[in-house]
Amino acid sequence: MTALRPSALVVSLWAAFALLAAAALASLRIAPPSSSEQWVIWAVIVGTYLAGAWGAVAACRPGSAAGPYLAASAIGLLAAPLALAAGVRALAVVLAVLGSTVTVPLAALRVVERRPPSRLLRWADGAVVVTGTGCAAAAVTGVQAAQVAASIAAGTAICTGTWVLFEATTGDDRRRVLWLVLGSAATMLGGMLLFAAGNSLPMGPLATILALGALSLLLPLAVTVALLAPRLADVRAVIRGASVLIVMLALSASVYEGIAALWELAVGSQPGKGVPALLAAGIAAGYAPVRQRVEASMDEMLFGRSADPVETLTRLGTDLTAGAPPPLWLHTLRSTLGVPGIALRQDGVDIATAGAVDDGHTTLTTLRAGGEHVGDLVVCLPPGHLRLPRAAAAVVDLVAAPLAQTLHAARLSEQLRVSRGRVVTALEEERRRTRRDLHDGLGPTLTGIGYTADAAVNLISTDPDRAVETLRGLRADIGDAITEIRRIVYGLRPRALDELGLVDAVRQRIAPLHTADGRPLAVTIDAPDRLPPLPAAIEVAAYRVAVEAVTNVARHSDGNTATLTLELPDPVSLRVTVADTGHCTEPWTHGVGIRSMYERVEQIGGTLTITTTSEGATVTAQLPLAIPG
Repeated sequence: MTALRPSALVVSLWAAFALLAAAALASLRIAPPSSSEQWVIWAVIVGTYLAGAWGAVAACRPGSAAGPYLAASAIGLLAAPLALAAGVRALAVVLAVLGSTVTVPLAALRVVERRPPSRLLRWADGAVVVTGTGCAAAAVTGVQAAQVAASIAAGTAICTGTWVLFEATTGDDRRRVLWLVLGSAATMLGGMLLFAAGNSLPMGPLATILALGALSLLLPLAVTVALLAPRLADVRAVIRGASVLIVMLALSASVYEGIAALWELAVGSQPGKGVPALLAAGIAAGYAPVRQRVEASMDEMLFGRSADPVETLTRLGTDLTAGAPPPLWLHTLRSTLGVPGIALRQDGVDIATAGAVDDGHTTLTTLRAGGEHVGDLVVCLPPGHLRLPRAAAAVVDLVAAPLAQTLHAARLSEQLRVSRGRVVTALEEERRRTRRDLHDGLGPTLTGIGYTADAAVNLISTDPDRAVETLRGLRADIGDAITEIRRIVYGLRPRALDELGLVDAVRQRIAPLHTADGRPLAVTIDAPDRLPPLPAAIEVAAYRVAVEAVTNVARHSDGNTATLTLELPDPVSLRVTVADTGHCTEPWTHGVGIRSMYERVEQIGGTLTITTTSEGATVTAQLPLAIPG
């Protein structure tokens, strides 16, 4: 039941505010205000909205510090018409002024989640209370100058508190403060426009009050959005667009009116019909470049200063040489470019991101290293931009090359790590096979030889003939052991390589091969008359690849001819190529034989390529003549 108490409290307070708003509206009908007291209509409009804003904040963010101040503002403004209807005008004025100049600003200065412990903020709160009280006193006494002075002081206090909050916050709290800035700026601009309209347009008192009431809702509306949905829109983009529009309108109007005034001052008469058209054309011609500069200034204020190529390369170089991970590279780039987000992609997959990347509003830079596509740099465009600013684009072009090289190096390192893992696995499998052969084959044979020798020794004195027969059997067992040892040794290195050399050893091994349908496989061997001395590992790898490749041709091709080429394309490498001219009956699957070829070639730092088509298969192994250390 205790969990439901806050909701029940909110509902009951909602009912109380509804009754208070209804009473305020009824007071306007029962005791209509005079033309000089129609400000109470404004109080009812703003007070009703503040009551609704408090209800939304209390329901969605019950712990917000701004909630009680919104409630106090609503109470003060909705009680003012009741006090005026009761004949207590001074109380009505005090309630309305305090509700608008004290509690609303105090609520606005509490839009952040956790207020920073700042002395300036405490002074700003105190100044709001003092200046609001002064405004109320000046309104009661009717001193116009005091009202203006107190209003200016109150505005200064609010601006100071907002500035402190902006400097001390980040993330969503910074967005909330920016909504507060937007609401305050819109209110001030709207007041200036309303003042100008009042002097030039025939507006009655009621229309003015209604317009002022709508205008006064801008700041409370901004406070409500800041508290409940700070990410409803990118407030920086809103501020940027509005500021650029206001500045450009002001500049255009100033230029037009200034030139017209100078013309009249110089000529002594107003410009003719053609001059305004020329002025408009000149302003239109210069509008775009001036707007770009204004936008750049606003971007620097809201998103950070423009990108500096030298600083970016310096910071990025420090990250790269220090071995920092890719996310830190992107964080450095994003902070210097001043963009909402940036991502690094390989094969269409994001391997690192910084910020938020909207795929519908990005620019993509291809990263190449030595002609190879190693990845893409995806940069999210700043709000309101169709392309990257010129400085940011220059920085991206500069950093693309070192990023590509570093990404390529990282990929090679990963491939080397995987290759080393395969080598270690292959070595361990070879050791396991040798151990199994020694333990399961040669070991029992030698053990039996030992037991037979002991039996022969025991029979020499008692039964010489049987001892001789036992020794003859021992000789046969020793022959079997020698055969097993040769088998194990030949498994490590074929004997034919030492006896015949690489070319003749391969020819001997593939001579008995037949195709799948029983026909002899005719293999043409094209090799130099004399190969240079090859390292043992290179020779074994070339032998194994050649034999395994020809065996696969015999197994999978419907032809009975193949070509084996051994050549030295340069002084530091040996190329082994096996090709057939038949049709592949089935695709080559990566079984034990093909995996063994890949592993042997990778162990010595070579490359293996297998190409299978309907017209035949080709296996090419590029082997270095010196094994990398």
